[in-house]
Amino acid sequence: MFAGHYSTALAARRIGPPVPLWHLFIAVQLVDFVWAVFIMTGVEYVSIEPGFMQASMLNLYHMPYTHSLLAGVLWSVGAGLAYGFVRSGEKRWRAAGIIALAVASHWVLDLIVHAPDLEVYPGGPKIGLGLWQSLLWSQLLEIGLVLVGLAIYLSATKPKSAAGKWSPFALVGVMLLMQLINHLPVETPPTSFILGVMALFAYSVLTLLAYFADRTRQSV
Repeated sequence: MFAGHYSTALAARRIGPPVPLWHLFIAVQLVDFVWAVFIMTGVEYVSIEPGFMQASMLNLYHMPYTHSLLAGVLWSVGAGLAYGFVRSGEKRWRAAGIIALAVASHWVLDLIVHAPDLEVYPGGPKIGLGLWQSLLWSQLLEIGLVLVGLAIYLSATKPKSAAGKWSPFALVGVMLLMQLINHLPVETPPTSFILGVMALFAYSVLTLLAYFADRTRQSV
């Protein structure tokens, strides 16, 4: 899952105390940031096979340190604790809990679409509901999640200026454009290293756009 993960970040902006949207964008994709680095350095492995699933050419056969259930719990707890110690204010631990849940949401959403490649614990049984077997239904799910998240974000914030009226739509537009590009056929599949670079670039661009979009709006 790609765009669908960000629905959680958009929706979580409604929960108090307000957590900056770009913090939430990093949180929901934290394990994929690390995964991208790990496949670039050979810590985890992926085989890129066009047609592997209708909605994914990634055979994610070894990613126990980022995408196992146990790893997801540890990343969530670790991120929440780190955020709580770094953030100031009386409600910093509530904000830390929001970050932890945002990180945890990644594994839950991945469970829906992935093939059985999500280990319960490193070396343990693998699970996954496999919605990526259907391009239509997986994309309807992701786009639907993003639109619901956008609606919640718009209800939780209001524009500070004219830019604030259109910036969330621009952010989601870029996100969905990346989603479309991700599913275009390719003649030569990228290497694992290039795939990691592309992933880091996409996640970083969306985080930067979330920062600028959120600056144009304020909580209601």
